[in-house]
Amino acid sequence: MTKIKSLFAVLLLSFILIGCQNNNLNLSEDVSSIEVYEWSSEELVATIDDEEFIDELVKDLDNAKTGTTSDMDFESPDFELHFKSGNETLFEMGYYKKVMSLDVEGRYWDFSEDIMYNSELQLPLE
Repeated sequence: MTKIKSLFAVLLLSFILIGCQNNNLNLSEDVSSIEVYEWSSEELVATIDDEEFIDELVKDLDNAKTGTTSDMDFESPDFELHFKSGNETLFEMGYYKKVMSLDVEGRYWDFSEDIMYNSELQLPLE
């Protein structure tokens, strides 16, 4: 009986921990590149294809705490990022050169969902 209680406790704890994990991006495909556009002019300024950096950024954003920006008035980001798999754009978000404090502190803003990601990871620009 003790083994059954222990097994049940372990399973319950596992389900709780799995439920607490963030999964912000819900990607069905791997990101192969990130196109960086000037926010105001929509001019392409860079394409990031460094697999290590992209994996690090996607993991960071996927697991980051988030905060809502829906009721805030704030400046537009410096860049718009297009996360791509081949020629397909998986999602788009804004990027600030400096860390912004918008419910959470970070550089990445999902403008379609009004969500700021608590990630300060800098893009390898310049």
